[in-house]
Amino acid sequence: MAQQGNFKSPSRMVALGGEASLSSSGAITSGKPREQGLGGIDFERRSFLGRVVGGIGAAVAVSTLYPVIKYIIPPTITTKSVNELLVGKAAEIPENTGKIFQFNKDKVIVINDNGKLTACSAVCTHLGCVVHWDNEQNLIFCPCHGAKYKQTGEIISGPQPLPLATFKVKVVGEDLIIAKA
Repeated sequence: MAQQGNFKSPSRMVALGGEASLSSSGAITSGKPREQGLGGIDFERRSFLGRVVGGIGAAVAVSTLYPVIKYIIPPTITTKSVNELLVGKAAEIPENTGKIFQFNKDKVIVINDNGKLTACSAVCTHLGCVVHWDNEQNLIFCPCHGAKYKQTGEIISGPQPLPLATFKVKVVGEDLIIAKA
């Protein structure tokens, strides 16, 4: 009889003259058959590897999508809205100049016209450009489309639909305080 492979079954061992008995069924040495060894759990290598690869793929997808979603949906920023705000010193605005300050969510231009302080919104009502004080013409000027306003925010000329919103200005000691009108 020709030898077929290196497998030593009990019947082959008897044929070769070994001491193995024919009653041997190939059971695991611990005495439990292989089918009962895991206690009824369906545990196959392919399903385990499929779950591991799926879990890694899900982790990669989440770690990639999270920053993208955070970029697309901006965070909500809550700012405290106040009626009055100390914005700086009155000396910061020399005569015949204007300076822009942040007041709540608005930009406000404070103008010092020979000692008389006035304040109005620094955002043009036409397209939202930031306006500037033109001392030579004694007016507020929008460089985007040529809108012109009086020192009090009233419309002189240009494409703007509305005047600039006005604010109150107070000087307490050396402090400059802007308040809602």
